[in-house]
Amino acid sequence: METTKLTLRPSKDIIKLAHKMAKEENTSITQLFSSFIMSRRRSAVSKKRIPIGPLTKSITGIVKFPDDFDYKSEMGDILAEKYGLKK
Repeated sequence: METTKLTLRPSKDIIKLAHKMAKEENTSITQLFSSFIMSRRRSAVSKKRIPIGPLTKSITGIVKFPDDFDYKSEMGDILAEKYGLKK
């Protein structure tokens, strides 16, 4: 892959931190920056919606819950029971 020069102007503290991180990870600041950009790109791509399949669409809305239903609490109870944890 062809590389090109890029000039950034971070604060001295950021530069020190970048040098420290690169040293800890045994890599270059350029590679750190490249990895950061690629990870942000992958994160943005993974946030795109996955199309819903026909089976899922066909069963959507079968179960109705009350407006005050707390699914997080319910899932916590189910998992606690499954793994024998006290709640």
